[in-house]
Amino acid sequence: MKQILRGQSAAFTRNLTEKMLTFALGRGLEPFDRRAVEEIVRKMEKNNYRFSTLVLEIVNSKPFQMRSGEPGGKG
Repeated sequence: MKQILRGQSAAFTRNLTEKMLTFALGRGLEPFDRRAVEEIVRKMEKNNYRFSTLVLEIVNSKPFQMRSGEPGGKG
């Protein structure tokens, strides 16, 4: 499994980023989220695929920063 993931690290990184960002936003990804995903993936590649980079970049991403909060206006 490890060799398969290493051989397809770009696809794995993109998929993981999309899933984690979806979870963080509490909604599905929209076309305008693609730019944030690309940026996060690029920074993860640059930082040797560190999980901490993924989390930090999601928190600092524009979609996460601009999320509206809880449904019903409580956020």
